[in-house]
Amino acid sequence: MTGAPTRTCVFYVFVSVLAGVPMLFVWHYWHEARSRGWDWISDDSRNMYVDGAKTLITASGIAVALLASSAVSSARTANDLVAFSAKVAVVCLISCVCLSLILILALLRGFERAENRYIDEQRKTGKQIAPGEGKLNTAELLFILLPTSLALSCFLVGFVFLGRIAFHF
Repeated sequence: MTGAPTRTCVFYVFVSVLAGVPMLFVWHYWHEARSRGWDWISDDSRNMYVDGAKTLITASGIAVALLASSAVSSARTANDLVAFSAKVAVVCLISCVCLSLILILALLRGFERAENRYIDEQRKTGKQIAPGEGKLNTAELLFILLPTSLALSCFLVGFVFLGRIAFHF
């Protein structure tokens, strides 16, 4: 039994690292947007990120539905570790769904505002209007990146805890 606490510690270290990786990714994106001016958004990039968020919603929803309909609520809950892991997984995956919906709304609204600002700038300078892109301001970028990092972290942690159920059963 001396290996169990070590495995548990390794598991929680792994979960912590896994939860932090999306935040590092998003920080890198934020840094490049601020330092290099890479804070423009286009129709294609918006659609790509919305599709990614939809994938998170679908995968999380399916996992929660399978977990809820499985025997975890009856036979598997005899093991406290399995019951705890199931609860953490469900909370994380449902949080991922909610944060992904917020992300989609932030992407759509942020793109719409950025595009309209760009169109207004083009009109003022007398240039031909080329819709389909725009520069995100700091608040719009923040409202997109925060739910992104949290949704990805919740998704990864939720799935790792689902894997923990299978490992201990």
